[in-house]
Amino acid sequence: MIHFALGRCQNVLSRYLSPSFELAPLVMNEYGNVAQTVSLRDGIPIPMKILHIIILCIVFLSSSCSRRSITGLFFRVNTAPVGLNLEDSYGPRETDEKTKAIVAAAKTFLASLNDKQKQAASYDFSDNAQRSNWSNFPEGMIPRGGLKLGKLYKEQRTLLDKLLSELMSEKGVQNISYQLAAEDSISPNSLLKYGTQYFYVAFLGEPSNTYPWMFQFGGHHLGINVTIYGPDTTFSPMLTGGQPMLIKYGGKEVFIIQKEASVAQAFLNCLTEEQKNIAVCGEEAIDLLLGPGEYGTVVTSEGIKGSDLTNDQRLLLLELIKTRLGFINDDDFAATMATVLAELDDTYFGWWGPQDRLGFAYFRVTGPSLVLEYAPQDDDDASFITHVHSIYRNPKNDYGAAWLNDKQ
Repeated sequence: MIHFALGRCQNVLSRYLSPSFELAPLVMNEYGNVAQTVSLRDGIPIPMKILHIIILCIVFLSSSCSRRSITGLFFRVNTAPVGLNLEDSYGPRETDEKTKAIVAAAKTFLASLNDKQKQAASYDFSDNAQRSNWSNFPEGMIPRGGLKLGKLYKEQRTLLDKLLSELMSEKGVQNISYQLAAEDSISPNSLLKYGTQYFYVAFLGEPSNTYPWMFQFGGHHLGINVTIYGPDTTFSPMLTGGQPMLIKYGGKEVFIIQKEASVAQAFLNCLTEEQKNIAVCGEEAIDLLLGPGEYGTVVTSEGIKGSDLTNDQRLLLLELIKTRLGFINDDDFAATMATVLAELDDTYFGWWGPQDRLGFAYFRVTGPSLVLEYAPQDDDDASFITHVHSIYRNPKNDYGAAWLNDKQ
């Protein structure tokens, strides 16, 4: 199917584009935010956005599987299953009270589902294809797996919210609420499938106090991936950000990434000129390096090193890290931050982009057990930041690899 769709795409486009045009080298961003053109056969330029529309039409004429593959090809997104090497079985572990509370909430939610809903939400723990099934793209471009939120009854949605409140902190639940509100503010589109009704919940393995299992929640711009094994929990990878960034919520105007962007800017501003020369790695913002599909990818530590910071600067860097990791429930946040603090000397902060426009620069915090990326998606001439991709990964324990005997 994919070869047929690609062939059809090439045939259609070759009627109008120059003979030297090829599909593979195209580099495209979501929503066609690339200010480039290609040439018609008579030399007349065609905006890349128009080309995107043509390609998207072909994508949506394809099957769900092919849409995922075609989106991956055209937008340079790795949509392959996670390359996580799993054992056939795992032994039981001791547990703790937090895991017990999470498992109880998960089982209560699952018990509320009918057979069809439960089947849609349930996967084998070994299902690496579903493990990778999250993205910053909408459902129409990257079809998800799991139980669709639009298929939940009100009472079931309440039980799901209770599960999320056990997994996440108050700030984490708030951020999810903000991102869902932002999603529902986007104009409906039957092809791209915007809206929280196209968000999904899934379980890999049975929720257990002692055996490994995984919980997934998300959709467009949101991917909560939680692996639990006894008393240990990892939230890596976690995709946040969203679009739009400025929303109306509870009768108030909310700038979703206000705290993180402000602390990042404050950290940059607190550096000396000599330190800034080390921390600032580029004049233009770059995109995520460890986004969806990048399991096992290793990024270079760039920027200024934690051991070269003053005590006050280190505290501000920790505050920046907390703005993202603070989405995790208090128990698991404490354990995660203990590792971050122990490794702070070997943690780097790098900045790419303008130094005087709040939210318009890419930044990355890179440590032995931590990578935080913030990647703005707006054009440089935008007056206000509206579109952000953010990722958290633990390079040592993505998807619980450290506990599942995988060598990353």
